[in-house]
Amino acid sequence: MADASIDPPTQSQAPRRDEPLALNILERGYSLALLLIIMFLSYRSVRYLVVSLITPGATPAQISQLPKRLDSEALVGRRPDWLGIASVENPRGPLAHFHRFENWIQIDGVNDCTRSGCHGPLPHGKQKADRAFLNMHSTTLHCGVCHLNTDASPLPLVWYDVKDGTRRGPPALLQAVARADKLRDKEAKDLTAQDQSEIVALLHEADRDAGGEPGIKRLADHLAAVRAGSAPLAQLIQLAGDILPRYFRGAYGAKLALLDAPSGKPVLTHPGAEDAIREFLKRGGSAGQSERESMLKNVHPLRRETPLQCQDCHVENGSRVDVAALGYPAVRVRALSEPAIFKMIENIREGRPFYLPAVSMPQTAPAPTSAPASK
Repeated sequence: MADASIDPPTQSQAPRRDEPLALNILERGYSLALLLIIMFLSYRSVRYLVVSLITPGATPAQISQLPKRLDSEALVGRRPDWLGIASVENPRGPLAHFHRFENWIQIDGVNDCTRSGCHGPLPHGKQKADRAFLNMHSTTLHCGVCHLNTDASPLPLVWYDVKDGTRRGPPALLQAVARADKLRDKEAKDLTAQDQSEIVALLHEADRDAGGEPGIKRLADHLAAVRAGSAPLAQLIQLAGDILPRYFRGAYGAKLALLDAPSGKPVLTHPGAEDAIREFLKRGGSAGQSERESMLKNVHPLRRETPLQCQDCHVENGSRVDVAALGYPAVRVRALSEPAIFKMIENIREGRPFYLPAVSMPQTAPAPTSAPASK
């Protein structure tokens, strides 16, 4: 039988040549990398399930970096470093305080009462019953408004810049609230581009005065982004009137002080007391009681024997302070003239009960004597 012929292999049947070495290494490297990733993710998963859920973690930096006390260092110092403040819109206070801060407290860099080293930025601390209410005034008033002796009525008060002590006009925040209060009465179609630009400019100025306040800046950006004469603009103006009063404490960039009529400048210290202050800081700690009292009189030559009380200012049509003339909007004038708050403070100070919710609402009749008391 004839031998079968053997056909030569075609090109498709030709033996496969070895792949290039570089491609082979790449494939193996890819496989190895994928294996390592899977092993790492598996390790992290097991570690989380076995270790992290059993072993307690460290205290979060948002809490551990907060100061324990609201001292001068806390007010002046490292605010940008505290994650608990930088990471939230409404930062909480130091660990010893229960409540959050709606806005931070500005430091008065020209108030010689605190700058001299004699008093802290929140100077009232002796009476636990009312010190929080008194210290609240430190963000708006110079110490001399209540503590410097003057018979003038109403008190001659002016706004001054907390950075350099120069006299200035009413804060932009108050002007923005007054402007929003007027615009709230307009129909949406009647709100002009000028109305819009004016309130946006005031809010940007208020943001700068506050040293950068996210809530105020965000409101200004929203107001600038909508069309004049539109319903969204009217809604945002209504919102501005509601939320801007939250920033009344500590966001002015300015405070009120007594006016020195001859010079036209704010009174930021006891006149001629510089040498007495230096002497007291040098020797006051080691001086005897009588000598110390004599030195303190030299430090405070114009000091009132009795500081102004709540009812001296917080009454309707009060004679000691003309709040409306200082640039406060009507809504704020009404709030500052409401007697319920200072009556509550007087009750706390004297140990008498006060009644909720009557203390925070206009009363048409005396609160019932059988209501539970809160102190």
